Amino acid sequence: MVSAGMRRRALASPGKSVPPRRPRLNIALRTLVGLAGGYGVASLGGVALALWLPLSRADGAMAGILFGLLLWPTVFMAAFGVSGIWRLVMVVAGCMVSFTIIALAAGRGL
Repeated sequence: MVSAGMRRRALASPGKSVPPRRPRLNIALRTLVGLAGGYGVASLGGVALALWLPLSRADGAMAGILFGLLLWPTVFMAAFGVSGIWRLVMVVAGCMVSFTIIALAAGRGL
């Protein structure tokens, strides 16, 4: 005999409740945004950091390169953690715009 307590719904289920309609296209787009957008974010972030650090040109460039090497895999992994593809594109574009503004402000001595 099964009691009423045994018929409860599960409180949590693994994975997302609604699968995407086109999983291959979703993965391909996330990979493309993660690679290309991650490269853009990493390069602009490296340039912004190199211009803002109060170091010599060579040391600032090296620090910017190392920062970019940390930033690119982070953006690529985050591409598969963000819920929607349009949200991902907006976040990556926002990061690129903010790093561009920071680099331009540092180049002008602001």
